[in-house]
Amino acid sequence: MKYFAFAIGLFAICTIALAQENDMLQTELEEEYYQRLNSSPDMSRIYIFFNDQPCPNCPQAIDMIEEVYNQNYLNNYELFLINYAEDANSGFVEEYDLTNPLEVVMVEVKNAEPVGFQKIEGLQNMTANPEAFNEFFVTQVNGYLQN
Repeated sequence: MKYFAFAIGLFAICTIALAQENDMLQTELEEEYYQRLNSSPDMSRIYIFFNDQPCPNCPQAIDMIEEVYNQNYLNNYELFLINYAEDANSGFVEEYDLTNPLEVVMVEVKNAEPVGFQKIEGLQNMTANPEAFNEFFVTQVNGYLQN
């Protein structure tokens, strides 16, 4: 009986140790990921988040966002394309309340620290009219990040 109690105690200790090691590894991976994202810590960011179940217009909307970004904001803000369905990116889901197949989030950065964010909604529904898409995207970015 005491061997059984000893075995259960040893199992509990090993389980706790493995959980702590896993938490430390996850924290290290997240820190490394965020360090890579912070290549220019003073620049505000535009994130394009997608998941493994894209909407029919999502690929086209992503291409259009990248085009507008390259024409207007290449040297002003950083742009990141991130699959938020991947486990390594799961922290973004909660941080930015990501639920749709395509989410665009602008993150304002001041003194190398994020100070707020705002989403741009519905871009995947605007791909049929590229002119309106571009105007809407530029208005949203200028209105939030260039304030």
